[in-house]
Amino acid sequence: IAASLCLERAASAAMTAAVGRRGGSARNFKVCLHDFECQGLTADARSEVYLHVDFAGVRAFRTDAAKPAEETRWSFRAGFEYIAGSTEKLSGQELVVRCLSLADNKLVGEAAVDLETVAYGPDCFRLTLHDREHGPPTGFVKFGCVMRMRSPDLTVICTDLRTTTQEGAALPGRLHISGSLEDAGGKASVLSLPHSTDGFWMGPCSLAFDTTLADLLRAPPCECLRFVVLDQEGMSAGEASVEFRSAFSISPGTEVQFRTPVMYDFSVDQRYGAEIKQIGELEGVLRYQNLPVCAQMVGGLCVDGHIEEGYMLIEALPCPRGVSQPPPIWKDDSEQQHFGFVLCVSPQLLEELEASGIDVKQLDTALDQLELPMHWEMRQERGRGLLARRYFSDPRARRTTWVDPRFMPEHWEQRVDSEMGRVYFQYHANKTTTYVDPRGCPSGWEMRVSKNGGAYFVHAPSMQTTFSDPRGMPSHIEGALDSQARMFFKDNNTKATSWKDPREGQPESLLAMWRQMESLRWWSDQVLQNTDLSVSRVHDDRGEIRRQMDLSG
Repeated sequence: IAASLCLERAASAAMTAAVGRRGGSARNFKVCLHDFECQGLTADARSEVYLHVDFAGVRAFRTDAAKPAEETRWSFRAGFEYIAGSTEKLSGQELVVRCLSLADNKLVGEAAVDLETVAYGPDCFRLTLHDREHGPPTGFVKFGCVMRMRSPDLTVICTDLRTTTQEGAALPGRLHISGSLEDAGGKASVLSLPHSTDGFWMGPCSLAFDTTLADLLRAPPCECLRFVVLDQEGMSAGEASVEFRSAFSISPGTEVQFRTPVMYDFSVDQRYGAEIKQIGELEGVLRYQNLPVCAQMVGGLCVDGHIEEGYMLIEALPCPRGVSQPPPIWKDDSEQQHFGFVLCVSPQLLEELEASGIDVKQLDTALDQLELPMHWEMRQERGRGLLARRYFSDPRARRTTWVDPRFMPEHWEQRVDSEMGRVYFQYHANKTTTYVDPRGCPSGWEMRVSKNGGAYFVHAPSMQTTFSDPRGMPSHIEGALDSQARMFFKDNNTKATSWKDPREGQPESLLAMWRQMESLRWWSDQVLQNTDLSVSRVHDDRGEIRRQMDLSG
């Protein structure tokens, strides 16, 4: 799709040699250019145009020619490595995009952004094209540029590792440690620690990875260390994992303490059934070495050098120059409350669910068998064993999310913002969007969006509407509207009605439990409506226990 202009090998080799002479302070970046689009070009519509992309004079590319239109897109993608002498030099290097006429190679317009802004700011850009310096605008160019500083030997050091039972006694065994990331040789390393009768390993022991801060800390998926406790026969006695994001410091050598549950899959023993339960805890200390010193922002848009929205990946990273104040720190979907099926629930909530007749693990297994909407892909976290979670990828936006896109109401579609990485919902009935999830409304209710983007709720029995969300009630209470669109609340236990909203004045922890309980009940109903199986246990010809889904029974 794109043709390289081949400036590159000699210049790159010369830069590498020069960096070596300066004492090995080289900074290696993984770069990916993609999705170029021009808008509002003033070029002659009869002449095709193409783009020339120059990355700091080291790499240059030329796109195919295309007819100029209101929005002219190129299916262009190029990945390469860039070596900089130091991060201080980045502000003096530029990424330049030129739009030229194919007929006479005349410049239609050009735009540039310095590499410091690229390396520290968002990975999405909208730049104004000019036919000469400070000349009138001739259009705009939008594109993505991922530029991640790479460390080929980012090292994680483990010390003071201890395994205990839930009663606090020592959990003896051998310990295998591995990471979900690969080393510089493209392999997954495994550390084998000797048998310890008191379940303690002082260390230090270390694993090295070839990675970037974004790959280490972004989600989903969550990259992690995986710990497997082995008994004296070499059989698994439990597994634990520590997500790097939850036990991380950007300051090299800083000790970060962690504590995480040790889980065991009792399905290996026919007496217990297929159930994963906590059997103990693993605690220890992590330290990091050879960390990259910068990372791009999460989300956001760079408009002619000025940063709009977006988040810093973690605290203490250098900010791009184009921000008026430090951006907020990013949190992934699992750290925020999103509507959707979540397997990891609290013990208190699990008790509530069991009392309601909802088997969370059966629902989770059943969901693996249901098809996804068009364009979506389901993936599984790697390197986490029993604790691996599913996540979802939207190739149109080149983004991933924990939020399940299934069971959308009629006229609705889940999408991911390619610039911000944030999940939003498109209402096709009037071509509007919202960040409010329309799923999970009680029977007789549905959510819609007005043309100005405001979410409201329709109550079919009364044929009235309201801006008050009817979701998140206690299980025995439901909201309804009278003939004047006033919301009242019905208690299905006592058959009484009230104008008082039961959610008013309640602590957020209780409200969150009500929302999650209602969400899980709704997902349970959707699974039952879309499958004809129920979970049963049967023996195969070899006498082994296997699970068969039969959700109708």
